[in-house]
Amino acid sequence: CASICPHAVIRPFLASPAELKRAPGSFETRRAAGGNSYAGLHFRIQVSPMDCTGCEVCVTSCPDNALAMKDIHAAVKEGHKDAWDFAMTLPSRGERFDPFTVKGAQFNQPLLEFSGACEGCGETPYAKLLTQLFGKRMILA
Repeated sequence: CASICPHAVIRPFLASPAELKRAPGSFETRRAAGGNSYAGLHFRIQVSPMDCTGCEVCVTSCPDNALAMKDIHAAVKEGHKDAWDFAMTLPSRGERFDPFTVKGAQFNQPLLEFSGACEGCGETPYAKLLTQLFGKRMILA
């Protein structure tokens, strides 16, 4: 879901047990699995409720039907804004992964985020992914 979101609203986060001590109650995680890159960390996919455009690309693309659209007021009331704000304080751990894989690219900071493009725009996920793959070395013209 993080790779398909055209506006970089959905992102994966890894947190250490020490970092989780200051997390809001709405920031639920699972023990990260997958080898030494994840050792001792906890995983969460977090959505920014204040920046989601409601295009539903993530919902229709999810093979597990794990995502559902919610009213913004309900999402904020459930603590998703607080969880996002906390997640944004976590350090980037993208260097632990191969950036040229789907999983690895998702952990890199997108340099085009919350673009404001039309909902479900087909160009923004590609531009976002390019910035995750090549970072600050890339020039868009």
